[in-house]
Amino acid sequence: MPSYSAVLSRPGVARVMGTQLLARFAFGMMSLAIVLHVQQIYHSYTIAGIALGAETVGAAISGPLIARRLSAWGPRRVLRIVSSTSSATLLFIAFFHGAEIWTILACLIVGLTSPPIQQIARSVYPSLITAKQTSYLFSLDATLQEFLWVFGPVLATLITATYNSTSAVIFMAAVQIVGTFLFSKNPEIGEMKIPKSKRRLGGILRKPIVQATVLINLFLVSSFGGAEVGTVAVLGIAPSGIVIAALSLGSIIGGFAFGHRAKTKWALMKFVTIVLVGYAAVFFNPTDLVWITICWFVSGLGVAPAFATMASMISVSFGTADSAEAYGWANTGQLLGYALGAAIAGIVIDNLASEAAWFVTGVSGALAVLVTIATVRFNPPLNNKDA
Repeated sequence: MPSYSAVLSRPGVARVMGTQLLARFAFGMMSLAIVLHVQQIYHSYTIAGIALGAETVGAAISGPLIARRLSAWGPRRVLRIVSSTSSATLLFIAFFHGAEIWTILACLIVGLTSPPIQQIARSVYPSLITAKQTSYLFSLDATLQEFLWVFGPVLATLITATYNSTSAVIFMAAVQIVGTFLFSKNPEIGEMKIPKSKRRLGGILRKPIVQATVLINLFLVSSFGGAEVGTVAVLGIAPSGIVIAALSLGSIIGGFAFGHRAKTKWALMKFVTIVLVGYAAVFFNPTDLVWITICWFVSGLGVAPAFATMASMISVSFGTADSAEAYGWANTGQLLGYALGAAIAGIVIDNLASEAAWFVTGVSGALAVLVTIATVRFNPPLNNKDA
């Protein structure tokens, strides 16, 4: 029977997965590090929010565009060009104390040159495993990435508190360039040949499975944005990190326990519904720290399995020429979803009440479930006979 250990024992899998996690670690720090640094430099949360929004928009735009260059330039060359540009721009942000507009534009450039680590890794994975191991591999990948969102913000805060926010941004730039370089050095990446897609840019969005994946990612991650902003507003800054980490902890456990069990076309709907159940339960005691922590943990149980299932569906639906762009559009949906959820949560909190943010999480989660149900007929089989 295929297992996680069997997947990791396949030649190249552990090395590719480990280096891609290191290369992506900066993403786990990015949001909080940028907000902390920009706020400290300009003493304005508004400017900090705009700067983070610029980075998010840039990353949302760049995903599909950079993915299209992989076939023309090759993964290794693309990675080194964009990571060098992005890391150099982060260093500019770290040391520049001039007009706000230049920092905001620099954050936009950081987003536009985000290294396509995940798209490349997930495009090369199928060549390293057997078809029966697909669900296991993508479940492991999605689960391990949760560690980025657990330890990334903690490290950003720790470095800022111990030294200063400039040090946090410098560290982030260093980790990104070193991690991306090591990831690109993998022979599987250097030898990877991505055929030129026969479709125009965005043509793959005509495929129902891609449309569904983008929308589900958008609504699912929109619920995270609402949950994070709402948690801070309801509970305050001090306990929020631990409470939000409960969601990631639930995701890690859920990923290992359920992520590989996507057997039927309804598997994704089941995982997304688990997320919604946790969000709905919070209304029973919407201001209690312990109860919110439990609810977020329950929601987390479905997160990594849902992402793993969507990644597997793209993997078995497209060849290498199109899968990278498909993953790019899915990432765009996630980034836009987070920005949308966080923004709407902020508005309802300011105009109604802190607990009103839970309506954002609930509605976003419900929309994710509805889209999943409406598009279930497009879901491909996932070649997992053990689930």
